Amino acid sequence: MAKIIAVDIDGTLLNSKGKISKKTQKALEDALQEGNIVVIASGRDPKGVIQYAEILKLDRYDGLLSNYNGARITNYNTQEILINHTLNISEMKKLLEFSEDLDINYTIYYDGKCYTNSMDTYKLKDTRSKNNMEIIYDPKLSYNIDFEPNNVLFACHPDKIEEAIVQINDSFNDKFTFVKSTPYYYEVMPKGIGKGESLLEIAKYYDIPIEDTIAFGDEENDLTMIEAAGIGVAMGNAIDLVKEAADYITLSNDEDGIADYLEKFVLKRERI
Repeated sequence: MAKIIAVDIDGTLLNSKGKISKKTQKALEDALQEGNIVVIASGRDPKGVIQYAEILKLDRYDGLLSNYNGARITNYNTQEILINHTLNISEMKKLLEFSEDLDINYTIYYDGKCYTNSMDTYKLKDTRSKNNMEIIYDPKLSYNIDFEPNNVLFACHPDKIEEAIVQINDSFNDKFTFVKSTPYYYEVMPKGIGKGESLLEIAKYYDIPIEDTIAFGDEENDLTMIEAAGIGVAMGNAIDLVKEAADYITLSNDEDGIADYLEKFVLKRERI
């Protein structure tokens, strides 16, 4: 029986140098060759994960991209969008206006571009670097936006963002799903959408029992995926919340934790 293997990127697939190790690359390629479905599950825009999809040869084996924390699922080989959830534009505009009143900036990925209401948005340079995309600045973005994206990314210094997100969540919790992906990023998805829900949708799409799914993660935005998977695997470097929810704790991302688990419990071929 084929398994679905979902892997987060930062802190999971990538080591602390921002690279996929040769051992992890080989283990995932071997898993693909044995007929398993590998999913790169990330909050990033598709452009921000292409380089990793190419390294893992997802185009040869119909590997999947789960972007925007599960709001969009794409077959990397055919480029077919299998599942797509977007934000309601009317409710989203209210959300953006509310965040501006709290002096919280935001970025929105859409059609290969990064839109922002401020060039001073926290960690904007990191966002541009990771996702390799053009930045479109519009100080009146909350008014001018005329498209429905898959998510919104709030970015702010950790000391400031927690209090603001409490207010945002209190006002819009019934409209959107909010998840913390780093100490300074909060992501907004359509209500009921996240990496865990995405994994369930993928399993249903391929008619694979959820018991035959494995998820690797390390941060809070991986939590629903760890909980939903047949086997949730926390990296050794994962936050305590993820470790507590996991079925298994593997080695850290700097110790080839993904490869270590796959070689012990999934891969069938004799290793040389």
